Amino acid sequence: MSFKKDNNNEEVILNNEDFEEIQEELKEIEEQENSIEEENISDNKQINDLKEALARKQADYENFKKRVERDREDMIYFMKSDILKKTLPWIDNMERIIKNTPENLQNWALYEWIKALEKQAKSDLEKMWVKTFDSKWTEIDPNKHEVMTQIPGEEWIIIDEFEKWYLLWEKVLRVAKVIVWSWN
Repeated sequence: MSFKKDNNNEEVILNNEDFEEIQEELKEIEEQENSIEEENISDNKQINDLKEALARKQADYENFKKRVERDREDMIYFMKSDILKKTLPWIDNMERIIKNTPENLQNWALYEWIKALEKQAKSDLEKMWVKTFDSKWTEIDPNKHEVMTQIPGEEWIIIDEFEKWYLLWEKVLRVAKVIVWSWN
């Protein structure tokens, strides 16, 4: 036997059957609460899993965008460099003509036309982000120079160039072909 207070705050005597029913109801309520908590935990885990999956997909997308941009730049560089490498020998030949023309022929109109053409070609290269450098009297750099001939001397210094070296967007487009002084 047990006692319980009713709405009027009076003690009521419960028999064993009523007491057992109340205990069963309490157990059911506890089980329902536990079930709800487990569902909430499960829902939170699913939400966290979805958030992580979304974050991975966003990172993958950003990496994809960067890779596409890098590939696009590489493709543009490759196309430009292919065309420019075919035009550089023409500029080299114009420079050789200008350099090796005797003084008595330098007042001819054809010579002036070749000088103007070479100047225009170099200007166009600069507009396409191509830079050229004169390597004379500098030290040899294997990333920028290819030694064609060696002349006995004191140091590894470039004394003349067959062809200049060029950069396109800070990447070596063509290495210089040079003559150097070398150790005996």
